[in-house]
Amino acid sequence: MRHVIALVLMLAAAVPALAQSPVSGVVRDESGAVVSGATVLIMGSSGVQAQTLTGPDGRFSLDPGSGPATLIVRAAGFAERSQPLAPNGPLEIVLS
Repeated sequence: MRHVIALVLMLAAAVPALAQSPVSGVVRDESGAVVSGATVLIMGSSGVQAQTLTGPDGRFSLDPGSGPATLIVRAAGFAERSQPLAPNGPLEIVLS
């Protein structure tokens, strides 16, 4: 019985580790100016997992959910930017 309880506790502790931490960053143009109002999407195998707009400071933050995903950034007047979502620190996305 002790082994079963220990196993349940270990599994319960591992579940939060499966969730990814929030993705945050800033969107800039090629000159380094922030891009406010850009759409930031996280696309997974089942479609859009999360979506937000950059603030006046070009910053964004969203919860990626779980599983492999792609970060997509769109803004009027710029080419769409797409990249695999990696568990790094804050992102700096440059649009051209």
